[in-house]
Amino acid sequence: MAKRFWHHLSPTLWVSSLAVYGNGRLWREVWTQAARSRWSEVGAAVAFFWLLGLLGLSFGLLQWHQTHALPPAVLGLAHSVQTTLALAVSEPNPPASRSSVGVWQLGLLSLVAWVCLVSGTQKLIRLITLVYSNGSTQPHRWRTRLLPWGITLMGLGIGVIIFALVDRNGEHVAQPGFTQWVWRLSRWALALGSVALGLGLGYRLVAQRWTPGLPLWAGVRLVLALGLGLLGLRSWALSWLAQQNIAYGLLLTLGINLGVLYGCIWLVPLGAQVNLSLIRHRAGASRPWSMSSVPPPPSFDSFKIKRRD
Repeated sequence: MAKRFWHHLSPTLWVSSLAVYGNGRLWREVWTQAARSRWSEVGAAVAFFWLLGLLGLSFGLLQWHQTHALPPAVLGLAHSVQTTLALAVSEPNPPASRSSVGVWQLGLLSLVAWVCLVSGTQKLIRLITLVYSNGSTQPHRWRTRLLPWGITLMGLGIGVIIFALVDRNGEHVAQPGFTQWVWRLSRWALALGSVALGLGLGYRLVAQRWTPGLPLWAGVRLVLALGLGLLGLRSWALSWLAQQNIAYGLLLTLGINLGVLYGCIWLVPLGAQVNLSLIRHRAGASRPWSMSSVPPPPSFDSFKIKRRD
């Protein structure tokens, strides 16, 4: 299983499969389904719920750290959420003299934040389910009710793993030259592999009836590539904004981060739709555009009526 997973992440396979994404009919179908299922509205609602949930959960974790020690990755991720949204007002290690929030208040805040995260995940799962079921509604079962909770936990766990891998402040040992470069590259590869594995597992669990032959990693590769492009564009925009003397720079930073969050959410159903559309357009990708897949005419034997003796 692990060998097959790393085989699908190999750069050679990625380069050889780029021709699949050049099918114009595939992208027209994706655009039609996006407008029909209202991806923009659902993505905005998911971003709103996730924003409230992440802010509330990060605030609760930072306040809880005053009396209870938290793992560095969890604490760093909570502080990074607030700084990313340009709303951080507290340090990761606040002084003990500050008045801390009550335990029941932190518990209530964490519960509300968790409900917001699960609500946003449920809307996203429902959107992916509509993609895989071609717009038909699925019956509510215990699996569909517990799935948003499990995927939310998986997403938070992957976020902690990614922050622990790519956090530069966690590098206590200064490794010289080429060794340090290889170490950072391997950690980024593990982080991308964790995201790819989480996306693939999410696509596989959301689809209640998995069609044999339905591609899985084509959409995952597309989401990873476009997501890295969005993060690179965000890094360039924030570095350019830091060099400018703009009065409302903090507001623009918040807008850039929210736009990247919305774009990453929009990519998740895009990968699912590409997986579904690819199974119908895979054969047409190798044929000229003028040729259409017309089924053969029915044979003469199909019109014969068998006589009963």
